[in-house]
Amino acid sequence: MDLDPWYSAHVYDQYTECLKVDAIAEIMTMTPYQKQALLGTYGLTPTCRAVVLAVMKGMYNTLGFGAFKRGVNIMDLEQPWLRPEAFRLETGCIIWPTPEYVSMMMPLGAHTARIELLPRGTNYVIPALWNPGHVLLLNAMGMRFTGGGSLRFIYIMLRKEPALRVVQYGVQSWSL
Repeated sequence: MDLDPWYSAHVYDQYTECLKVDAIAEIMTMTPYQKQALLGTYGLTPTCRAVVLAVMKGMYNTLGFGAFKRGVNIMDLEQPWLRPEAFRLETGCIIWPTPEYVSMMMPLGAHTARIELLPRGTNYVIPALWNPGHVLLLNAMGMRFTGGGSLRFIYIMLRKEPALRVVQYGVQSWSL
């Protein structure tokens, strides 16, 4: 259902992986002033926008079908209603999506990150390793970064609604 916590990880295609390498290189070579002007205001650089566009177009069917199987219809997968943003999460900090949204996260780094997934409304903690080649999709879950330093990623909130299920009933013949 749309309220049940779940997560899924999806592998980048080769084209998107190449774009991501360019985006990481651009972010790493930016001056502190450029980082403040472009990323500090939660904006995206042109190469980061290209990565977002490639993921949204290239993984449209994979992401949409994966969510639908779990009872969620993502309404704005083609064009997010809220603007994608670049985030930096420090060790121990948690990010929570609002209940009406599914969060999609794309790492902006080349190293595996240690994270904890926190299902909403429970005391459970799911330790995980976030591979830099995976897009993470979270429904009713928060994420805590437990590694060292900080974690940079692109954060997109996508509106959701319950997926309608069609149930077929047995067909009987009627006679008058």
